[in-house]
Amino acid sequence: MDGTFRAVAVGAAILLAAWALRDVLLLAFAAILIACVLRFAADRLSAAIAVGSGWCLALVVAAGLLALALFGWWRGGVIAAQAVDLGDQFGARGQEVWRRLGQTEWGNRLTTQARDAVESSLTSVGGYLTGFARSAVGIGGTALLVAVAALFIAATPSSYVDGALRLLPLRARARGREVLDATGRALQLWFLGQLVDMLAVAVLIGAGLYVLDVPLALTLALFAGLLNFVPFIGALAGAVPAVLVAFGESPHQALWVAGLFVAVQTLEGNVIAPLIQRRTVSLPPALTLFSQTVLGALFGPLGLVLATPVMAASLVVVRMAYVESVLERPGQ
Repeated sequence: MDGTFRAVAVGAAILLAAWALRDVLLLAFAAILIACVLRFAADRLSAAIAVGSGWCLALVVAAGLLALALFGWWRGGVIAAQAVDLGDQFGARGQEVWRRLGQTEWGNRLTTQARDAVESSLTSVGGYLTGFARSAVGIGGTALLVAVAALFIAATPSSYVDGALRLLPLRARARGREVLDATGRALQLWFLGQLVDMLAVAVLIGAGLYVLDVPLALTLALFAGLLNFVPFIGALAGAVPAVLVAFGESPHQALWVAGLFVAVQTLEGNVIAPLIQRRTVSLPPALTLFSQTVLGALFGPLGLVLATPVMAASLVVVRMAYVESVLERPGQ
């Protein structure tokens, strides 16, 4: 009885500590995800050129930074100018939609209620401005911390894996190593598949916007591709600015752009993603949406962004550590 009570107490303490440190744990997961990707690239390069993985990791990081610098030098100015123009057009189109809503009876009621809600919330906004400014400044420091932690983990992953395994009983460490290795491979394959999927969506959207002669096609395509990192929700969010920009040209063009996004997302969901998932990681759509809802509610935007890789890792852990090792173990 005492042993059971101690086990329950320890478990409750671990859960409370995890909840108190939930934001830190999510950032740690982000660092682990980046480290898995860097290590994957370094190992593949090491196998190809027969050079130590440490040197290959340095080459991968240097190549990535160089590629970003070259892209910024090549198209950075254009994208920055288009981003500013996109912001201006987004505000102008929003005001136009707001004005047209106000011309109808039901739209006038809707805009009046929205205006009252905004005015009532402004009284509490002032107190948050200082904290928001501090958070905005802290974003850069947090990103730098995650990047540095990812580099350390990618450089010597075995030391962190061995340290984690020491928390398990001796009889469970061999299986624990298998679970950690499989989880790392799942994260690597998930990111690879997601990257290919994002590139495919960006290229298709960019080509379609160019054919439709939509302004700011390059920036809108990059925006749509980046947001596709978050399945389902990101696809919808990426379509909104493109439709608003096209609406400024004509409602007819906005309909064509909306149809373009529907067609690309249909193609992505039924052809591109299944082809990618045959070689990477396949996640049930319902579980993906559920994980986004739960982690988004608990952790905010960062939880929403990381919900899918968290679910991919969790499925591997549950399958290997519980289903295969407990439920399906011979003699059970």
